[in-house]
Amino acid sequence: QNPRIPGYVGAIGNPAANVGDMKNSGFDIEVGYDKKIGDLTIGVNGNVSYLKNEVTYLGDDVEYLDGGVGFQASSSPITRTAVGYAFNSFYGYDMLGIFQTSEEVQGHTSTDGSVIQPNAQPGDVIWADLNDDGQITDEDRKFIGSPIPDWSFGVSLRANYKEWDFMMMVQGVAGNQIFQGLRRLDIANSNYQKDALGRWTGAGSTNSYPRLSDNDPNQNFSRPSELYLEDGDYIRVKNIQLGYTLPLSLVSNIGMKKARVYVMAENLFTFTKYTGYDPEIGGGVMSIDRGIYPQARSYMVGVNVTF
Repeated sequence: QNPRIPGYVGAIGNPAANVGDMKNSGFDIEVGYDKKIGDLTIGVNGNVSYLKNEVTYLGDDVEYLDGGVGFQASSSPITRTAVGYAFNSFYGYDMLGIFQTSEEVQGHTSTDGSVIQPNAQPGDVIWADLNDDGQITDEDRKFIGSPIPDWSFGVSLRANYKEWDFMMMVQGVAGNQIFQGLRRLDIANSNYQKDALGRWTGAGSTNSYPRLSDNDPNQNFSRPSELYLEDGDYIRVKNIQLGYTLPLSLVSNIGMKKARVYVMAENLFTFTKYTGYDPEIGGGVMSIDRGIYPQARSYMVGVNVTF
């Protein structure tokens, strides 16, 4: 950030400075087991980590820092960093449901009786008027989720039997949210996700996905809100490999000391309820999914040779 400094210092602007403190607390556990039974050797290693991240200081008189990451042309930043919350937490509007009838629109009032969303239609999002001023503004935003997983874990399994060897690695996280930006409607000439087939089409049809409208007058999709947040929990079979070491009597005849053939698969299976392409988001962002190309599932065949 750029903290303010007094003019008598002689600077013509506020210099960039690394100002702020955060606290990470939690624990790590790692266990391993190895066993040999005749020609069979097996090994298992597992680790699990729990993390609680909290910002404790942002500088004198600094209440918060917006993430600086906008979402659509008309929307506010997606994230905010503030004391007492996790770094770069999601910050947006509280979604109470979907208006099913015109009567519900008129019945959504503040304490003084004024209709909060007078221009809304059945099928639009019901926004929470958190400051009870009778309208929906930036002041009605709140912290709605954390991009940082509470839990991360991994398990590796190894096995050898005579000339055969096997290895598998599984990893995953739990307790974080992902901003599922693929639901946005402002990308020209692009298809909607299949979730749009479950949109609101009439009273009682759904209370979680609003009606579709290209101009989006209620800002159902242009406001960063809980509509876009999904659990980022996943378990992924990251790597599986099966190999066979050829007998020495065979490879020594052709000048080799050792030869091993193997087949391998990466990103073979992913177990998740996340509806985007890939819960393990790359691209240098933290749990903000703008449709970054997912990690590919790959299959390989190889040979290791020692002369």
